[in-house]
Amino acid sequence: MIPNLYKTILKVLVASILLCNVAYAVPEDKLYDVMKVKIDKATAVLQNKTLDIKNKEKEIFALFDSMFDYTLMAQLSLGNQWKLLSDEQKVEFTTHFEKRLKTAYIDKLYLYTNEAIIVKELNKLNENRIQIPMHIIGEKETFEVIYKLYKTSQNDWLIYDVDILGISIIQTYRNQFIGVLQKESFEGLIAKLNKVEAVTK
Repeated sequence: MIPNLYKTILKVLVASILLCNVAYAVPEDKLYDVMKVKIDKATAVLQNKTLDIKNKEKEIFALFDSMFDYTLMAQLSLGNQWKLLSDEQKVEFTTHFEKRLKTAYIDKLYLYTNEAIIVKELNKLNENRIQIPMHIIGEKETFEVIYKLYKTSQNDWLIYDVDILGISIIQTYRNQFIGVLQKESFEGLIAKLNKVEAVTK
């Protein structure tokens, strides 16, 4: 059984993802401040007992959805299989990939139980990669979530992956998707994604 705090980590992660096809880039010198402000605001939204789930969802999406490169995340989640898709299939898969993350968000939103969330100082790995750790503090344990960002050709920064407890969300999805594609067609993968989405409707 997954501990409640781990479920909260999943919720906080996916609360930071989805619903925008156009990314809004953040310059390097603003990354820490922007992330801290957004996390603090999201925490306040989650703790607001006057808001229902749908309104919390809407407000959190408004805070975070523009910072993620969803097309790149979808591409990375398929690995080399991405190159085998037509342009139409790439668009279709990206759309369903986003919906899958949204489905996970809606499910996990109910699990937040007032844990403290702290954004740590950013770690610049090289000229093109930065990581921003976030600690979720429970009564007995602290868990780390790491946002991974890359520098675009316009010298802005976008999020392309997130680690939860040292495990990449993109790698997790890649293992799932490649496993399906080894046995089924692309249409079979889309059908499975549709089935996941339909469960929560």
